Amino acid sequence: MHAFLCDLHGYVPLHPFIESIQDLPEMEALPGAKVHRVIDRIPLGPFKLKTVYVAALEPRGDDEIRGHAWQQPSVRLHTRYGLVDHEGGTRLVERCFVDAPWLLRPFVVSQARKAHDETLDGVKALLEDEARVVDVPSAYAAR
Repeated sequence: MHAFLCDLHGYVPLHPFIESIQDLPEMEALPGAKVHRVIDRIPLGPFKLKTVYVAALEPRGDDEIRGHAWQQPSVRLHTRYGLVDHEGGTRLVERCFVDAPWLLRPFVVSQARKAHDETLDGVKALLEDEARVVDVPSAYAAR
């Protein structure tokens, strides 16, 4: 499960907004992290807003992965994925922290929650087929 979670390419069919991902060189500030240029199409009424941003998945041991996303204007998502042994399986716990301008914050949190919930539901379904995941709760906090 750890390897799957560290590879953003695996999220493409599961994430409702991702249109494409391009690998980028490693960042000096995040050694060992896989860095990507991501293009999303975010629904906005009858339209879809194209947004391009940089995202990184940073392994922090066998039981933790940190996700980072940097997007204009001044939008930052910091995500922690924890893998916890639970009743013979593995529980995936996600905590997502959003930094965004106050006018955009409700929209960004809402879209992040929607995208992450749908993605985690897809991850759960894939991994349950392999009988490895028991529960996928998520939590969000806006700063």
